Amino acid sequence: MLMLIFSGCSTAEPEYVFFKTEIREQLEERAVEYCHGDFKVLQEEEFGPYTRARLQCMQ
Repeated sequence: MLMLIFSGCSTAEPEYVFFKTEIREQLEERAVEYCHGDFKVLQEEEFGPYTRARLQCMQ
């Protein structure tokens, strides 16, 4: 377990990121910041003017 923590690997579930629906650049900025690189959008859900994207980090 400690090796996973020190190596930076995560066993957590996919993360959710919120962004303004009409500003798709926000999704990319927030996803890259959270995942520290590549990511895959698994699902998107609209909440009024915002969208929630479920991400999977590609590490």
